[in-house]
Amino acid sequence: MGVFNLILLYLYVMRIIITEEQFIKLNKGSAVLQNGINQYLNHYIKDGDRKIGKKSRSYGNLNEDWCVDGKEVISVRYNFWDGEFKEGSLFVPDELVKTLQSLFSVKKSFVLYVIEEWYDTVMVPKFEEIVGETGLSVDIIYIRDRIEACIPEPVKPEGITDEEMIDYIDKNTLYKRQEIINKITSGERELEDFYLDIVDKVEHRKQRPF
Repeated sequence: MGVFNLILLYLYVMRIIITEEQFIKLNKGSAVLQNGINQYLNHYIKDGDRKIGKKSRSYGNLNEDWCVDGKEVISVRYNFWDGEFKEGSLFVPDELVKTLQSLFSVKKSFVLYVIEEWYDTVMVPKFEEIVGETGLSVDIIYIRDRIEACIPEPVKPEGITDEEMIDYIDKNTLYKRQEIINKITSGERELEDFYLDIVDKVEHRKQRPF
């Protein structure tokens, strides 16, 4: 091999070595940043309250909403088709994304990637334990423009009768009274759960009309 060819080979090898070193540094830097963001998120949500939406109230789907300091900051919708889990959608506030961008000096795309990975690996398994499901995941992430006030979990008033619960459902839905009774007597809906479902929806309409 000629001297010229040896020089070319040497330069080629050096270029590969430099590229690999840069990759290693970048990879290590990304891991440190990801760990830092994960720690921030763990602290951010550790004192939050988790509100769980049951399948019976969400057309066969599962929901969870995180309330921190009176604000609904993170929500997840686990969508099912014909009883089989299909896709998980994660909703996070723009305010949180911008805060992480500023604190860690990273791009929005990196922040969204880390949040999605964090929720999928840390939070989803805990949710599965609570609801008795397996195979759930977060598959897509969305940014919310606004942070809304939390809507508390509805509670059945003490002393309310079955008739009063049916009256409330009748008044606040498009169901006719006999349709409501048929759903209950057939076992399609349990009265208390049906009632609380409508209470929750009415409260959502009050606070979030759009």
